[in-house]
Amino acid sequence: MVAAVAVVAVSLPANPSLRGEDDTIVDAATMRKQEQVQPQHIVIDQQMNGMFFPADGNAENWRQQCLDRLLLNVSALDEVCGLSAAQRLKCEAAAKLDVARAMNEIEVVRQRFSGRTVDLQNPADQAEWHQFLQHAQAVQSKLQDVGGETSLLSLVIAGILDDQQRSAWQREAEQRTKYQWQGVVDAGLDQLDLCLGLTAEQYDAIRALLLEKPLRMNPTKIWMHGIHFPPFVCCYGLSRLDQTKLKALVNERQWKILVQFIEQGKGMAQQLKQQKMIQE
Repeated sequence: MVAAVAVVAVSLPANPSLRGEDDTIVDAATMRKQEQVQPQHIVIDQQMNGMFFPADGNAENWRQQCLDRLLLNVSALDEVCGLSAAQRLKCEAAAKLDVARAMNEIEVVRQRFSGRTVDLQNPADQAEWHQFLQHAQAVQSKLQDVGGETSLLSLVIAGILDDQQRSAWQREAEQRTKYQWQGVVDAGLDQLDLCLGLTAEQYDAIRALLLEKPLRMNPTKIWMHGIHFPPFVCCYGLSRLDQTKLKALVNERQWKILVQFIEQGKGMAQQLKQQKMIQE
């Protein structure tokens, strides 16, 4: 296969031409020149739909899914704490207001930039595009925090629970945090195992070290991108362990590979913190 590729590479003419579907020959230099002057137009409405409603670009679907998620959290709170009817109504109202506030944040940006198409070769349009990105990224960050620690729902929950309910919910929250970290660790170790070929004993020992030193993290932000980020979070967790203990669990070949993953975790640390996936 390598030899065949080499033959193809050296058989190309020094000044190649491109042939279209109608067999019209176009000089490559001319085509590159045409591409360079071709305006790069971006329809901002399309960008907003993809950034704010990544699943299907549908605002109403996103609003309903977000509300359903918060109401499920209210149901879990009710199951653990035994809320009164009045307490539950207050939580449900707070959840609806959190979603409405998020939709208002989106609408502000939509009203400002909707209907615009920018040409990235135009300096004024470039400036507008960067302004849009700044506003859109700020809104994205707020959307990811809907129902989070600073939400109205969290404030209401903190204010309406009695001492017994608060203790029960705190115990539940601690268990959820523990299981969420386990999920990230298991996802990361499964990826590592493919490269390291860990024995069951090695896998369990490394997992135990990671579980002993959990990261403060936001699992919603980690998992919203699918399976891409948990391995990086896990590798960053490995970098915080006692490296002598970790090295003692693997052989020399495995350690050389493991060090590379640990360095990747360190390299991703700043991005993970900036996106508030990990909170340190």
